[in-house]
Amino acid sequence: MKVESHIASLKRALRSDPFSAADRAFVEFLEKTYEEANPFVLAAAALCVAATREGHSYLDLSSSESLPPSLRALLDSDWPALEDWQQIATSSPSIGSETRKLPLVLVDHSALYLRKYYEYENRLAHSLVKKACSPLDRPPPNPIESEDQQQQAITQALNNQFYIISGGPGTGKTTAVLGYLTEAIRSHGGDKSLRIAAVAPTGKAAARLSESIRSGMERLDLSEPLSQLLLDIPCMTVHRLLQGLPNRISFRRNRKAPLEFDIIVVDETSMIDLPLMEKLLDAVPPASSIVFLGDHHQLTSVEVGSVFGDMTHSACDPQSPLFGKSTTLNKTYRFAEDSSIYQFCEICKEGNIDELDKLLLAERDDFAFYAIGNASRKTINPVLEQITKAHEKRLQSPDLKAAYQSISDFIVLTPFNRGDLGSWSLNRYADAKIRRIHDYDPNSMYQGMPLIILENNYDLELFNGDMGIVWPDSESGELFAWFNDLEKGLKRVRLNWLPKHDLAYCLTIHKSQGSEFNKVVGIFSPEENEFVSKELIYTCASRARERFTLFGAKASLKAGIQHSVKRATRLEEQIRDAAI
Repeated sequence: MKVESHIASLKRALRSDPFSAADRAFVEFLEKTYEEANPFVLAAAALCVAATREGHSYLDLSSSESLPPSLRALLDSDWPALEDWQQIATSSPSIGSETRKLPLVLVDHSALYLRKYYEYENRLAHSLVKKACSPLDRPPPNPIESEDQQQQAITQALNNQFYIISGGPGTGKTTAVLGYLTEAIRSHGGDKSLRIAAVAPTGKAAARLSESIRSGMERLDLSEPLSQLLLDIPCMTVHRLLQGLPNRISFRRNRKAPLEFDIIVVDETSMIDLPLMEKLLDAVPPASSIVFLGDHHQLTSVEVGSVFGDMTHSACDPQSPLFGKSTTLNKTYRFAEDSSIYQFCEICKEGNIDELDKLLLAERDDFAFYAIGNASRKTINPVLEQITKAHEKRLQSPDLKAAYQSISDFIVLTPFNRGDLGSWSLNRYADAKIRRIHDYDPNSMYQGMPLIILENNYDLELFNGDMGIVWPDSESGELFAWFNDLEKGLKRVRLNWLPKHDLAYCLTIHKSQGSEFNKVVGIFSPEENEFVSKELIYTCASRARERFTLFGAKASLKAGIQHSVKRATRLEEQIRDAAI
């Protein structure tokens, strides 16, 4: 009777936060297909699905503290002790092990996985170890003795099939990888040219990588043939590299149909989630080299995992087969040492609230702080003024190219989609104000409107996160949406063909990853929120090249930079285990 009561109570709890229809469907699936009747297993299964939505690869069973209030009150007094879970798993028809293929898998006594995420993590760990331990299929270049971090990164990357180059904004990651590619091409002695690809998780990140390579080449004294080889390197999204299939999570490129490149450079790696990274490594052939670029202080991927951070930590662990396969660049070339943007980023990384107090009181050309006491319309009026000024400046652009580039001049960033200070509200307020100023038709798109794509469309080759602008065609005068095309410059899309999209006067900080802007306004609600972390605040500030303006409350900002979000993953442990 007690079990039946628990199950009935569980079903009621599943109808409230943080559970969703997917959690309820999974519980019903286990009941009907696997005849699972243990209420604790069913509760843990629902929590396991919910945990993946928060980016965790597994549910930690070691404490009932992970239970939401609706379940804690229901099950806390009876929630099994950690030592009991192994027995529960052994008798459960739905919990398996590494070799017993069931929907759930219990590992290391306390880590309860959905089967697919355990296998993603396990396969990725083995792929990383195999790649990191593989000898080069080509002779390494002559060693170069240097104390310069960039040169050290270049030399080590050339001598390994797997390498990580990490660093904050302006530390020269792209310069290092350009040096790596230059030396790889120069030292290549084969009859055929090296086949090289440069990729990033989003279209805008891939475009910025392409621009960085081109601008970096201008600072180097390169021969014309070498310059042309570098210019011929395709820059694309990871999805395009792997040849994604519409409406499917699989790709044409995989272990059975591997990629045909000798060297693959991956930028903005911190944005890549666990499933995508596993599929990328699965498609890299044994003889190919792969170099990852990223900033492990940034936000982790939106979806499951913290792969780049786990890889970087693993490369610093003497017990890991990845040990020594990374260089962290510390010297910044973009900012002077007295740059307030640089200082703010360092404060965030270190969680130094004393230095934060000093900086917020200072008056600087590149940094400004405005204290806000509530999330009201009055609070955001100064922000709306800056948005409208940026829009007016965009309308004065002499041509489409300049108008498109103006998207990178100014942006407003916020942690959330919803709420008075969320991106949805701020975009609507800004749009309404601009329409009033210009007397635009309330139901039509207008010149200068910035857009962001919210879903992948393989037919139009537009992907989630791509940014564009509404601008008239120079010949017909008709309005089109224009997006970056890495091969043809800018491509136009009819407005009625656009996939799901939104305004882009304001973006969430997550959506801004892979982009940089001359001027950034970061607006944080004055209320403390556990979602706001030092990684989130750091990512916001590090998008700015010239000026960062911060709206928020000191207390909540201090709480944020002292809070670090740790995702539950076992990739580091799996990497160590894979080497045994």
